Amino acid sequence: MAATTSIFHPYLSPTLSSHLQSIPIDTLSRTPPSRLQTTALPNIGLIELVTASDFTALYDPLYKTSFPRRAERENSDLITARLAAQSAGTRTGLAPYRIVGIRDPEGQAIGAAQFSVLPLPTHPHSYDAHSVSTNNDTPSFAVPYLQYIYVRPSSRRQDMSEVLHTMVLAVASADALAMSAQPRTVPFTLFETEPPDHGDDATSRAYAKERSKIHTSTGGVAVVLHRESDGKILSAHVQPGLEHGDPPLTLVWVIRQSPDPDRPWDIKTIGRDLVAAYYQSLRDEGFPENNIRLAERIVEERCRGADFHLMPLADVKDFTDPEYLNIHSSN
Repeated sequence: MAATTSIFHPYLSPTLSSHLQSIPIDTLSRTPPSRLQTTALPNIGLIELVTASDFTALYDPLYKTSFPRRAERENSDLITARLAAQSAGTRTGLAPYRIVGIRDPEGQAIGAAQFSVLPLPTHPHSYDAHSVSTNNDTPSFAVPYLQYIYVRPSSRRQDMSEVLHTMVLAVASADALAMSAQPRTVPFTLFETEPPDHGDDATSRAYAKERSKIHTSTGGVAVVLHRESDGKILSAHVQPGLEHGDPPLTLVWVIRQSPDPDRPWDIKTIGRDLVAAYYQSLRDEGFPENNIRLAERIVEERCRGADFHLMPLADVKDFTDPEYLNIHSSN
């Protein structure tokens, strides 16, 4: 199914339509297209690959409002520079960086999804996930790492986030096909969120619990580390401080499987590859090296004697115990 037969086609910008011309967009929606035609599409004027100038003019104010705390929000100047470089074709060798945006019929920003498309390392002759490979090579995957997704309050409960999630998979699939001679497939979207009981007070914990319910209802499951020696569950996620001097942050990784993953995958096999691709991307984007090295050491310590597992997000407890953090001050 090409973009010309998709329910989304009348709303795609020319650039996005061209980018997705070989992608079966509708098969990537977890929500039935018939529902989206009733809930979301009547309220949409345009779905686009956001340019640096349009981000500054239209989406940045909503981005800042949606993420008011500086520690959780990347500097907007870095985002616009990355978008400009992506548009100019000067990000050779770097993971594609995209923002998919939705405008209303009046041209105002409804919401956006900001993500990188991470190529996972491949390991020839080492893949053994229940004999799913027929050529003795690891299947090649690319994973969209969803950094931010946001929708203006007046447009919520219209399935706009579902449209954005669908477009993330579609754009990532197109980017994956262009990465190398060996086709890569997109098995899921990866993002971070708060554990259900995360927070400093009742209000923040209630907010985290509600978010976890939303992620679960849309197919999200947590990626964790299970330590065999004592049965403890550890977080596989450590975000380096975004700026010099900022401390690392531990939340929980969540995956949202593609409705059309194409190839089987096993989190025990590709978990470490996800970690490697994540930190490589942060290095490529110029985040502080000392912060990245510290975060890597924390994850390496947690991985000792542990395996990657998937578990219901509702069952994940907050990672606030010092043993979970394992923060070492040395460089």
